[in-house]
Amino acid sequence: MLRIIVILALFLTIPLTAKIAPKRPSDVYAYAMLLKKEVEYLRKKAGIDSPFPVVTIDRNKQPRHVIQKALEILSKINRYRLNNNYGAITIPPYPPREITPQDVYDIVRRLDGEVRIFIDNNKFLERLKVEHFEGKTPSDVYMLLWSISLGFDALLGIHGYTPTDVYALSEKVVRISQFLRHSQNIYDNVKKPKKKENMHPNHALYTSINFLKKIAEGEKRLWIEPADIPNTPHRVITPTEVYDALQYNIAELQRIKYRLGLERYFETYKPKEKKTPSDVVQNIEYALALLPDFSFKRKLVQYPVSSLKKTPNQVYAVTEEILRKLYKLKTLRGIQQVPKNPPEIGGLKPIHAYQKGIEAIEKAQRLKIQMGFYPSQVPTAPYRPITPSEVYELILRLDGIVTLLLKKAGDNTEKEYIYETEHSFFSGKTPSDVYYNLWKISRLFDVLSGSQYTPNETYSLAARINKKILLIAEHLGIAHNLNIKLHPVMNKQPKDVFELTVYLYEKLKYFQKRANMSVSDITIPREDNITPNTVYNALRLINAGVNELLIKMGIDAEEAMLSLSKAENKTPSDVYALVNKTLRQIEILFKDSSYSKIE
Repeated sequence: MLRIIVILALFLTIPLTAKIAPKRPSDVYAYAMLLKKEVEYLRKKAGIDSPFPVVTIDRNKQPRHVIQKALEILSKINRYRLNNNYGAITIPPYPPREITPQDVYDIVRRLDGEVRIFIDNNKFLERLKVEHFEGKTPSDVYMLLWSISLGFDALLGIHGYTPTDVYALSEKVVRISQFLRHSQNIYDNVKKPKKKENMHPNHALYTSINFLKKIAEGEKRLWIEPADIPNTPHRVITPTEVYDALQYNIAELQRIKYRLGLERYFETYKPKEKKTPSDVVQNIEYALALLPDFSFKRKLVQYPVSSLKKTPNQVYAVTEEILRKLYKLKTLRGIQQVPKNPPEIGGLKPIHAYQKGIEAIEKAQRLKIQMGFYPSQVPTAPYRPITPSEVYELILRLDGIVTLLLKKAGDNTEKEYIYETEHSFFSGKTPSDVYYNLWKISRLFDVLSGSQYTPNETYSLAARINKKILLIAEHLGIAHNLNIKLHPVMNKQPKDVFELTVYLYEKLKYFQKRANMSVSDITIPREDNITPNTVYNALRLINAGVNELLIKMGIDAEEAMLSLSKAENKTPSDVYALVNKTLRQIEILFKDSSYSKIE
């Protein structure tokens, strides 16, 4: 009787369904601090001994401004890669929605991953720990990211942005302003103002502030909170400060696009000839003339903001474009092998498509390395429910990678999907349809790369799964019962590991049912020839299922994953032993005796 009471008390005190709290500015700040330490390390390694830049700001920043600064750093990481012949990476567009700290957190996590790849000192990386902060604001994060951005300049051999860089950004401001003008059915001919000679960055900054004032007036008429207008500084201004001001303006223009229910992206083109502050002033004045005032005298042209939320139809359209590009790449490389079509699975959710998208990106990165690119960050699935919009953004990243691969292969005719104006439209598509296409993409990457996952890579994935099972046990208060030894085995082949993985997957489904989760009909496909890729793909399915459990229980595993070290010198037998250990640990979770004592 006492034992029953103890078990009942345990389950009454442990919520099996919980919600992981969305990220706060303090969480973003913590990862930005990691990024700063990594950039400091790279500066020291490069022999840069100047003090790390410190900045202050004179106005409150919102997440929409912070994400713009984070994207700036990503563009500098890309330039660093190009300078070192590492090959380019994709830069995501500004998201078409109200930006939250969670959005900023996700991009800062990517910045950390992209810079971490450049560091080959494992001891240094192992010492990096995520600190915890409280009370941080978006302005605090912005200041830290700006200092990191300036600190990165020395690694590029530059001292901030040049007037030519600022001009390129001002061209984007002009195009967005013209787009907004046309969105209101105003197609009159606005002449570009005459260029004023002998202008300085100070004049460019003052003009950008005037432009921001017009933006704020328009925002008031659109009934959204207007942008803060900064005080005019009375000191010498640098081109970098003008660049920062224009980024602030772009963030506000993106907000207006969102308010109007519009989505359109414009590339940034660097001019071939050198530009001056006079050219920048001319462009900003032109944008000022183009931007509509959204007067109440004219009918406002707007569309439902809800139309900006993506559906499986739109995600499917991107996957179709990726398949077209990949078959083009296959032809360019002279590969005649045709991948098998995967089985169709119904009833899937966006989280399954997201996981399949990550798998495809991982394989795309492997192909990039084979084609001469330096490694780059592979995303991980967030521990929260996934929306079709998030799947869409992930697949846009995949499309960007495929476009880079085509350029590397000598085809410069393809653009990224977001910059194309001719898109196919579909209806009636589901996450299962998206998953099916992504599976086809994944198999096509297998053909294109012609390589198999190594035991080290497979072991690392198995270790992530094992760590997550331990986190679940810790959440249930029985982690001490899962402390079992890893029993080494000998002479195991991929086929042996695969059979054990299939059994583990069935156990996981039982686990999900016990947690009152809807269980998908996904089955691990059996192939005539079991390869390391077969095993790895099976473990990916298990990893997705475990992530669903973590989300259901409200367990955030992000920090725990950072402590996992790279696997080295592993064999299929090592992978078998770890998968077997995980299987035994899951079985312990289903024993009544495991819950008979509360430590």
